[in-house]
Amino acid sequence: MIRIFWSLLFLILSLKTFSQEKSNKLGLFGVVEANVGFDVAAMIRESQVTDEYERQKLDPGRFNYGFAAQLGYQPLNWFALGTGVRYSYVDPNFHVMYWTLQPFFIVSNPKDEEFTYISANFGTQINRTASENAKLIGLSVGFFEPVTKNFGNKFQINLEVQNFDGNSTFFVGFSYGIAIFSNKKL
Repeated sequence: MIRIFWSLLFLILSLKTFSQEKSNKLGLFGVVEANVGFDVAAMIRESQVTDEYERQKLDPGRFNYGFAAQLGYQPLNWFALGTGVRYSYVDPNFHVMYWTLQPFFIVSNPKDEEFTYISANFGTQINRTASENAKLIGLSVGFFEPVTKNFGNKFQINLEVQNFDGNSTFFVGFSYGIAIFSNKKL
C-alpha cells in the first residue's frame, strides 16, 4: 500500500513538474457551502398514502439541507481532490455529520477561468444520532467561478443517496459555496 502511495505521488509530481503547457489550476482551495435536496419520489408516495400504517412504512426523508466545509488540491489540469465535513438534516429527524471525500474531474478547457467539473461524493457518518451507520454516495455536476484573484463561487447540482441503517433515500439537490483558492493568476 505504501509503495502504491509513493508511486502515485511520484507520478503526480512528475506530471506537474514536466508539463509543457501552462494552464489554470485552483491550487489549494477551501469551500464553505450550503445545500438543499428533495426526494421527489418520496413526496409522491406520501401523497398517495391512505392510512397511518402505510405512512409508518415510508422511508425517511422528503428533503434535506445542510452545510459543508471542504479543503482540496488540484494537482493536475483534469483532477482535483477535496475532503471535509458535512452536516445534513434529513426529514423527519436525522442530524448527521459526515466525513466526505470528493474527487473532481475537470471537463472544461484548462486555459479557461471557469472550472466545470463532474464529481463523485462519498461520506461516512462521524456522529451518532437516530441512525447508527449512515452513508452518503453521490454524483454532481458543477463549476468553480473565480470572482477575484483568489476568491470565487462554486455551484453544483447533486444526485445522491443517503443510507440510514438499510433505508436509502435518493435526493436531487443544489448547492452553492464560497471558494478561496491559492492560485492568484486566474
